[in-house]
Formats: sequence, C-alpha cells, structure tokens
Amino acid sequence: MLILFIALLVVMALFLGKGSKADRVSQGLTSLDKAKGASLEPIMKQVESAVDAYADDNGDYPEDLEQLVPRYLSRNDLLIDPWGTRLRLETGDQQKLSLVSAGPDRQFSTGDDSTRSL
Repeated sequence: MLILFIALLVVMALFLGKGSKADRVSQGLTSLDKAKGASLEPIMKQVESAVDAYADDNGDYPEDLEQLVPRYLSRNDLLIDPWGTRLRLETGDQQKLSLVSAGPDRQFSTGDDSTRSL
C-alpha cells in the first residue's frame, strides 16, 4: 500500500509539475523523498519502543540493534530506513543515545540524517 502511495506521488509530481522536464523529474524525486521521510517516523517509533523494552528487560540499552531481533522486533528488515540503509544507535554528548537514519543520501553524518533521542 505504501509503495502504491509513493508511486502515485511520483507520477503526480512528474505530470502535474511545472517547468522543464528536468525540473519535473527533480520535483518527483523530492516528492518521493518527502513521502519516504513521512514513512520514517513510524519506523523510528517502533524501533525506539523495542529499544526501551530491551532496556527494561536487561537493565541497559543494546550495543547493536540486531540484539532486538527476534524478541523485540520480529524481523531484521524493520531496522532498515525507507531509503534502504540500516538504522544506527549512536552515543552522543553526555552518553545520550540516539537512533539515526542516514536519510536520502544514504550516508551518515550529513545534513539530511534523521535523529531520534532515546
């Protein structure tokens, strides 16, 4: 269902967009990334809940997200963001733990990353 929604957004952007053909393709990719970004939030919430449940049961956070499968998350693919990159747990300042998606460029530590503090 999500794939159909994303495909519809891309088609709409390509055919209803104004400007040159190159601009319409660029707008389509931007719309696709926006749709993927919207689908990231429920993924991050689900993984955050699994991390919290793990910490409640074990007294500490997991060292790696793989430790959540299969007891807290049913499948490994639930650890993949909408752009196809595996989510990461990162420890930041003052030992604060964060869940990070690499974002559309699929590279960590760039401006389009999405971070959720745990």
